[in-house]
Amino acid sequence: MILVIFIWATLASAFAGYFYIQSRNYGQKLEETQSSLNKSASDYDDVVGKFNVLSGEYSKLYGDYSFFFDSNYAALVEPFGRLVAHLGGNYTDSLNAQEDLNRTYSELVSHYEMIRQQDNVTQEEFGSLLSEFSKLFYTLTLKELAQSISETVTLMVNVCMDYGNGTTVWLNDTKASAGSTLFKLTQKIANISYTYYPLMEPGHVLVDSINDKAAAYTSPSSGYSWIWYYWDDAQKKWSVGPVGCDAWLLKDGGIYKWNYEYWSWP
Repeated sequence: MILVIFIWATLASAFAGYFYIQSRNYGQKLEETQSSLNKSASDYDDVVGKFNVLSGEYSKLYGDYSFFFDSNYAALVEPFGRLVAHLGGNYTDSLNAQEDLNRTYSELVSHYEMIRQQDNVTQEEFGSLLSEFSKLFYTLTLKELAQSISETVTLMVNVCMDYGNGTTVWLNDTKASAGSTLFKLTQKIANISYTYYPLMEPGHVLVDSINDKAAAYTSPSSGYSWIWYYWDDAQKKWSVGPVGCDAWLLKDGGIYKWNYEYWSWP
């Protein structure tokens, strides 16, 4: 492109100044892009480095657990505590920035502290700790990997909010960072309140209200709530969200809808 600009500048001297400015702007943009790519590469290396270290520590402890021949697993609890502390230390920024994951980490610490007080720890109890750790560890890693590329990749999505009273609002060509979830996007474009359910997965968030339109229960088993959908390109129809909105990653060109609607169970 720069070569073409220079050729035109030579052939049409009257436009030399214009093309010079354009060339300089393109060069600056290329430098900025390269700088962002270099930062992303550096961030990626940091994420991978942390993952490899913690993965090695987890693998060793899991090996000790797998080949443990005593019925009391209490001897493995303290090494697990160090592993949890290392997780918190290495992912402090991510945990502070993401309330749902921070809560999950706090629950893991509480579970560990409870088990640590026991004189006898069963295989199932310690195995449960390892399972909680691995889920959080891999989720944090995936989140940070997504963040490492988000500065150079921007998604464009369309979002609809149907208030169930004839009012429908479309927010088209909404920008979102790569790796963003529908929950994060909804927080960005609307005033929402939500409830965090630690035992619900995948995804722990249930949106209670959007722009002051709140869920309402008509009985213990029925009511009105915000339900999210995505447009299924293959089937050419709206499909109800299969997971919590905080576990659904956006895709470029994706179309999403929040629908305030009646439900009943069973």
